[in-house]
Amino acid sequence: MRWQLQLRSSPRNPIAYSPKASRCQRGTAVATLMTDASTKVINRDFSAVAEPKRMQPALGHVVKQDSDMVHKRLRRSTPITVATLNDVRTMFTSLLHEYAYWFDESWVTGTIPPELYGTYYRNGPAMHVANPRYRRHTMDGDGMVFSIAFKDGKAYFRNRFVRTKGFLKEQAEGRPLYRSPFTRGSYDGSTRWFNPFNLSFKNVANTNVLPWAGKLYALWEAGLPYLMDPTSLDTYRESRMGGQIRSNTFAAHYRIITEAPDETHPPANIAATAPPRYQSQHAVQQPHHSHQHQQKWRDASDGAAAGAATATCVGADGRRRLVAFSTEYGFGGAYVVFYEFDESGKLLHETKQKLSGVDIAMIHDIVVTEHYYVLVLGSIHLDPFKFVSQYALGLCSIAEVMVFDPKLPTRIMMFPRPGRPSRKALTPRVLTTDPLFVFHHVNGWEEETADGDCRVVLDCVAWDEVSFDMSFFDKHSQRVDNFVGGSRMQLTRLTCDMDTGAVERRKLLQRTVEFPVTDQRVTGRTHGVFWCIADAVDHPVLWGPPQGVLRVEVDPGHDLNDVPIPSTAARSRLAPPRPAAAAVRGESACAASGVAVDCWYFNDRTFPGEPMFVPRPGSSREGDGWLLLATHNAETEKADLHIFDAEALSAGPLATLHLPHHLPVSLHGAWDPTYRGPDPHDPSVPRWQELGSAKPL
Repeated sequence: MRWQLQLRSSPRNPIAYSPKASRCQRGTAVATLMTDASTKVINRDFSAVAEPKRMQPALGHVVKQDSDMVHKRLRRSTPITVATLNDVRTMFTSLLHEYAYWFDESWVTGTIPPELYGTYYRNGPAMHVANPRYRRHTMDGDGMVFSIAFKDGKAYFRNRFVRTKGFLKEQAEGRPLYRSPFTRGSYDGSTRWFNPFNLSFKNVANTNVLPWAGKLYALWEAGLPYLMDPTSLDTYRESRMGGQIRSNTFAAHYRIITEAPDETHPPANIAATAPPRYQSQHAVQQPHHSHQHQQKWRDASDGAAAGAATATCVGADGRRRLVAFSTEYGFGGAYVVFYEFDESGKLLHETKQKLSGVDIAMIHDIVVTEHYYVLVLGSIHLDPFKFVSQYALGLCSIAEVMVFDPKLPTRIMMFPRPGRPSRKALTPRVLTTDPLFVFHHVNGWEEETADGDCRVVLDCVAWDEVSFDMSFFDKHSQRVDNFVGGSRMQLTRLTCDMDTGAVERRKLLQRTVEFPVTDQRVTGRTHGVFWCIADAVDHPVLWGPPQGVLRVEVDPGHDLNDVPIPSTAARSRLAPPRPAAAAVRGESACAASGVAVDCWYFNDRTFPGEPMFVPRPGSSREGDGWLLLATHNAETEKADLHIFDAEALSAGPLATLHLPHHLPVSLHGAWDPTYRGPDPHDPSVPRWQELGSAKPL
C-alpha cells in the first residue's frame, strides 16, 4: 500500500481542514476543532479530527526511556496554544551587543569532543525595529554573523553585525532610512504615500554565510555578498567575488559538490580562445578534441590555467565545487545565472538561462545533480489587483503581493551543467506537478533503472501552501488557526521521469519539518540519511513550531513502498550510514515504508534552528560525525548550542554550551574545517571582551 499523506476535510469540521477555505473561514471553525481535539487527546481518540483510517498508524514508541527523560515526549497530538506562540515570538528580539569570549567550563554540560576542529558560522536578522510605526517584518532585520571555533575541546565565540552601507547610515541617523521587501508603505512609516515601483531595497545581508577559498561572505538573495574577515568578522565591502559576478544579486543558498574523479574523457566544447561570458547550452559539441584542447583542459583542472574567462570547462577531478546562482527580473523577462567555482575561488562555469513563462518567482534554494541544475518554482504569482489595491497604498509589502495559487502547477526546471565528463548532449527541461512551494531541498540525484528509464529524484520540504503575511509576528495576536492544516511543510520526494515527463510526489513523513541538512560529501548523489528540525505535534492536520530534531534514514534502494528498485544511480564513495539503534521505522513513526526516524525533543519552551552536520575527521561513512544545533530557551531567553553524535540523536547531546545571552534568529550557517579562534592555551587572550554595540531603531 502506498503511503501518501494528504489533507482531507473532516466530517466534523470540513471548513477547518479544507485547503480551499479562507483563513477567516478556518478561523471561525478552529475553535470547535481545538476544543474537541483537546478533550479527545487523553485517550488518543482522533475522531474529532478524523482522517481516513489508513491514515492513522500506531503512534506508540518502540523504545523505552526513563520517565525523567524529557525527550520521551517525542510526539503528541494536542493543539498548539497561544502561550507556545508567545514563547516562539521571544526569539525575534534584537541582539545589540557584540562579544568575543571563551566558553567557561562551568557553562558546558557534558564534554566537547576533542576531535571537533574548525569553525561554525551562522547568520540571521539581529536588528529588529521595535517601533510599531515602521511595521517591519523580522526578515527585515540587519544581519549578524556569529562564529564558534572549536579546538582541543575548547570553544571560542564571536559575533558581529554585517556593516552594510545601509546599516552604517541608519546607525548614524538612529532611525530606518530604507525599505525592504517586507516593508509596508514608506521606509519610515510616516506616510502611506511612496513610490511603489521603486523596488531598490537595503541589502540586509542576513540569510546565510559562505566560507570559501579562505574568505567569508554574508549572503542575502536580493543583493550582492558582503565580504567579511573569517576570523575577526569585520566587514570589508560589498563583493562581486573578484569581479566574477556580473549580476546584481547572488542567492543565499548554494551547494558544495564533490566531483567524482574521471580522468578518462576531457569535457566537450572547450574553446581554444576565451569563450563568451555566458555559455550557450545549445552550442554544438565538438566530436574531436585536439591535443591543444586536451592540454588546456588538464591545465585548468590542475588550477594552472589563466583566469575565469578561459577556465570555463573543467573536468571532474575529485575536488569540491561551489555551485551558486543569481536571479534577474526585468521588462526583458526573468533569467537565472548559474556559477561553479573551484576551491581557489576561480570561476569555472557561468551559464545564463531564461525562465520562460516566469514574471517573478521566489527561488530560495537549488539542487545540483551530476548533469543538471534544478530549480523548483512553486505555485505563486504576483497578484496585480493586490499590488494596486493594497501594496500601492502601503497596506501590505511587496513580498505579500506574491500569493500562492492552488490553480497553478509547480514547475521543475532542469538546466544542463556545462563541461560534464560524460559529454552528454542535454537540453533544458521543464516538468510540472501538483501545487506546492519549496524553500529548502534535501538533495537530488539521477538514476537509470534496469529498464533504461532515466529519472531525477528530489527530496525536499514541500509546503502545502505559503503566505508571506506578517501576522505571525504580531505579539498581540491570539490566533492559532495557522497551525490547523494550512501551510504544513513535510518531507516529500519528487521522482521525475525524464522520458515521459511525469512527476510522482510522495510524502515521507507525517510531522512537519524544516531546515534539512545532509552529509555534504554526498551532494548530488543518493543519500541514506539527513537531519532536520521538527514539531512535536505529530498529527495529520494539527502541527506546531519546531521543538525537536530528527535523524531521517531513507533507503535509496526502495521506492518507499518496500519494493526494491534496481538502478544505476550515482553512489558516493562513502560507506552507507549506520542505522540508529533507537530509530522508529515505517508506520510506527508515521513515516513511509523504508524511512526510519531517530529523534531528540528538547522541552516545551525550547525552539531549535537549522542543524549543521560536521563529518568526523578521517571518516569514510556517510553520517559519521557530529550535529551542531543552536536553540532558544524561552524561559531564560538565552541560547544553547548542542553537540550531538549525529548517528544517535536520541542518546542526547554529548555537550551543551550555555550562552550568557540570546542569539538572533539565525537562518542558515556553514562549517569551515579551519580553526578561526585564538590559541586555547595562550593565557594572554582575554576570557571576555565586548567588541561593540549598535543603537536600537
